[in-house]
Amino acid sequence: MSLKVLIDTDAKNEIDDQYAIAYAVLSGAFDIRGFTATHFARPGSMEASFEEIRFVLKLLGREGRYPVLRGAGHALPESSAPVDSPAARFIIEEALMNTGGPLYVVCIGAITNLASAYLMEPDIRKNIKALWLAGKNWPEGRFCFNDENDILAAQIIFDSDIDLTLVPVCGPACRLKIYYHDKRRIKGKGEIGDYLWRLFMMRRFGFPKPVYDVAAIAVLKSPEWCIRDTAPRPVFLKNGRYDHAHAKGLVTVVTSINTEKIREDLFRLMDSLG
Repeated sequence: MSLKVLIDTDAKNEIDDQYAIAYAVLSGAFDIRGFTATHFARPGSMEASFEEIRFVLKLLGREGRYPVLRGAGHALPESSAPVDSPAARFIIEEALMNTGGPLYVVCIGAITNLASAYLMEPDIRKNIKALWLAGKNWPEGRFCFNDENDILAAQIIFDSDIDLTLVPVCGPACRLKIYYHDKRRIKGKGEIGDYLWRLFMMRRFGFPKPVYDVAAIAVLKSPEWCIRDTAPRPVFLKNGRYDHAHAKGLVTVVTSINTEKIREDLFRLMDSLG
């Protein structure tokens, strides 16, 4: 049975979200329940991400295939105040269906939508497994873009008893890269391939680019390509570091990924397009 997956993404922020969406969809490995848009560091960013998700799905020939929902347009205003949105309500609805195993919520942006859903309906913790690309390194911590964009939401998720897998940005995810010599494996592979290559060239001018978010998808798709550790779950501090002295519960941390196998898998899927 395929894993039930919901992907929460700030798709217009970087170029790796688009690669991750394509990888998840083309893999056919998941029962994708939908996509939710989250904000990043500028006004209108959630709406831009919402439109980008829809555009990428159109290029993949999957327009209208999956629900795409608007999420929070900003960070939580305070720790007890969720940002109500169609995305948060959709997460709640999918989690409480409680059929066919847990709902895997893959967060590759600010985690506001999941934190809001949890504040609105804490019972979702019983049927959610969250996987979040965040934190610069483990076990020290330090801000990366995703957690910095909503510190309160990060603290809520770490303090909750939601099953959490952390994919640190520095370490496993930053080693997964696209290079200029990958052109033949991406460009010309349908409309999506041309778009992904154009993004790479526009943003990086041919210089290597980590595709962090693809790592988060790969952790679920091919767990045998990843090494994980289970550790006491630290407190997430306001400066982005982890307080291990007051840990409670457990967190799973991805410490290594097989970048070459993941890259080849991505390109194999792209090859099927042309």
